[in-house]
Amino acid sequence: MSTGKTINERGLRETLADIFHEFTILLRYARFRIAERLRSPLWRFIGGQRPIDYEEEDLLETAAPEQMQKPEDVLIPLKEHKPETNTEKPQYPNSQQLLDLFGKKLNARENRKRQAASKASKASNNPEGRQMEFDFSSNEEETEEQLSPEDLAYSIPEGEYMLPPFTLFENKEEEVVLDTEEIDATRKAIQDCLDNFSFDAEVGDAIHGPTVTLFKVTVGKGIRVATISSLNDDIKMALSVPSMRIMAPVAGTNYAGIEVPNKTPSTVLCGNILNGRAWHQSKAQIPLILGRAINGNDVLMDLSKAPHLLVAGTTGTGKSVCLNTFIVSLISKFSPEDLKLMLVDPKYVEMAQYNGLPHLLVPVINSVELVLIALRWLCYEMDRRYAILAKVGVKKLSEFNSRPPMTEAILDDDNQPIPQKLPFIVLIIDELADIMAVAKKEVEMQIARLAAKSRAVGIHVIVATQSPRVDVITGTIKSNFPTRISFKTTSQIDSRVILDCMGAESLMGRGDMLFKPPGGPELQRLQGALVTDKEIENVVKFCSSQGYMPPKGFASIMNSETVPQDESKSESDDESGTGDKDDLMRRAIEVIIQDQRPTISYLQRRLGIGYNKAASLVDEMVKHGILGPEISKGKREIFPESVDEAMQMLENDSSR
Repeated sequence: MSTGKTINERGLRETLADIFHEFTILLRYARFRIAERLRSPLWRFIGGQRPIDYEEEDLLETAAPEQMQKPEDVLIPLKEHKPETNTEKPQYPNSQQLLDLFGKKLNARENRKRQAASKASKASNNPEGRQMEFDFSSNEEETEEQLSPEDLAYSIPEGEYMLPPFTLFENKEEEVVLDTEEIDATRKAIQDCLDNFSFDAEVGDAIHGPTVTLFKVTVGKGIRVATISSLNDDIKMALSVPSMRIMAPVAGTNYAGIEVPNKTPSTVLCGNILNGRAWHQSKAQIPLILGRAINGNDVLMDLSKAPHLLVAGTTGTGKSVCLNTFIVSLISKFSPEDLKLMLVDPKYVEMAQYNGLPHLLVPVINSVELVLIALRWLCYEMDRRYAILAKVGVKKLSEFNSRPPMTEAILDDDNQPIPQKLPFIVLIIDELADIMAVAKKEVEMQIARLAAKSRAVGIHVIVATQSPRVDVITGTIKSNFPTRISFKTTSQIDSRVILDCMGAESLMGRGDMLFKPPGGPELQRLQGALVTDKEIENVVKFCSSQGYMPPKGFASIMNSETVPQDESKSESDDESGTGDKDDLMRRAIEVIIQDQRPTISYLQRRLGIGYNKAASLVDEMVKHGILGPEISKGKREIFPESVDEAMQMLENDSSR
C-alpha cells in the first residue's frame, strides 16, 4: 500500500529546501531592518561593533576635519555598550504587527501625496490666485506620525512594492489520518463484492488522499473493463458510502480505480501550498493554486496556458472558495503594475472584501449594466493591444514585456507613446447565470470574443456558475473554454454539460473537485485549498496599505470616446429622437404601400427592428388613419395611395 507524502517521510532534499526557504524569509525582513535602523556600513555590525546613532552620524558629517573622531574612537566594542533596560530577545513579528507597522508610515505618506495633489489641482484650476469657495490654504499641513525605531525597522522603502508575506496565512501542520485497518477492511469488502458477482478481478494497493482513497483493481484476462462500472451501486451498498466513483480504466495505466470517500477528510490550507516547494519552484507564468491531488502533491495551474477557465458546481460545494484562492494566488505573485483584476459579483457579498485592493481596475462590479460596459471595454482593450503589438512587431505579450528598451518613442494609433510594459488582465465572473438571464446575447458574444482572441495580449477570463445548464453554458462559451473545473452537481446531465462526461455527481462537496486540464481528456480529482476570510482580510489590508491609490471607478479607465457603445441600445436611443422617428415612420410607410403587406412581422423583417417597435409603428398608422383596423389575421386596409399622401395625413393630424 502506497500513501501520500507526510512530514515525517520527507527526504533530505525537501528538509534542506524548507530550511533555505525559512532563511530567505528571515533575510527579507532583515533587509528592511538594516536599511532603516543601521545607518552605518554593514561590516561594522558584522564585526561585532556598535553602529553609529543618527545624531552621531549627523555630527560626523557637519564637523570640521580637525574635530573628526578617529574610527577607533567611534566604533565602541559591543561588550562595552550599555545594555538596554529591556534585555529580552526581539520577537519575530506576526501578521497583525506587520500590518500595523506598515500602515502607520504608509498612511501618513499617502495623506501627504493626496494633499500635494489637491494643492496642485487647486493651483491649476485657479491660475490667477482668485479666492475659491473652499479655501484650504489656512489648514495646517499634516505631519507624519512619530514612529518608533521598531516601526521604522519594518517600514517599506519608498517606491517599492512588497508582496504579501507568508505570515499572513495560516500555516500549520495538516494532520493526515491514515487508518490501515479501515483501508484493509474496505479492500476486503470490495473484493468480496466482486467475487459475489463472479467478476474476475483483484483489488490491489490503495492510495490515500485528503478526501478519498483510490483502490487499484486489476481485471483478469478476457474480462471487459467497462463491466465493472455496472457494479457501482452494488459496491456502494456493500461499503455503505453515500457516493463512489469508478474509473474504468485509470487513464494511462493498466488497472481500474475505485475512489471511496474517507470517513475523516483532511483540510488543505492555502498557506501551506504557498509555503510549499511546488509554489516556489513553479515556472508557470500566471500560477493558480488548485489544491492537492490524491497522491499528496500540490497542484498548480498556469492560467497563461489554460488560457481561460470555466468553474461550475452547486451551491455550497466550494466554488466561491475556489475563486478566492485564485485571487489570493494572483495578488501573492504579482504587483499592481504587473497584473490587474476585474471582479464581477452579482450577489454583492462574495467579493465585497476586495474593494480597495490596488490590483483592481475598477471597484467590484455588481450591476449587469456595468458588466456590459466592462466587457465592451475589455474587447476594446484587446483590439488596442493587438494594434500595439503589431506596431512593435511582436506576437504575444510576453515578448512585448521582455523586449529591450526603446531608443525612440513609438506612437500608437491614438498618437500616444507605447508603454514599455503592459500588465496582465484577469476577469473573474462569480455568477454567470444571473448575467445571462438579463443580457444573454451580448454577454455571450463579448465573452466568446475575449475567449477566442485575448490570450496573446494577456487578457484571461475565469467564469463561474452554480447553474450548469445548456442555456447558461452555451456551446459558444464551452468551445472557447477548454479548461474546466467541476464541483459536485445534482445530476449526470449537469456533469456532462461541464465536463462532457459523468462523474461530478459522485463528488463529496466541500472543495472536492474534478479538474479537466487544457489539451488532455484525463480528469484529475483534487481537494481544493481553503483560504479563510481572515486571511483574505489580512492580505487585502497589507496590499492596500502600501501607498497605492484604490480604483476610482469606470471613469478612470474608460470614457464614451474610447468604449464602443452597444449597437442595439444606441439604435433604440436614436430611434427615440424626433427626426429619426419620423424617418423610420416614412420608411415603414414606403414598405407597406409598395409591397401592400401591412403586417407587423413583415415590417419587422424589412426594417430590421424588434417586434415591439414594429407594432408601435402599425398602431401609429392606425391612429392617423393610414391603415384600417385588422379585419382578419394580418389583413388591414391601406387608405393612401402614395407615400406623399400618407405623410400629408400625418402632418395634418399632428397640426390639429
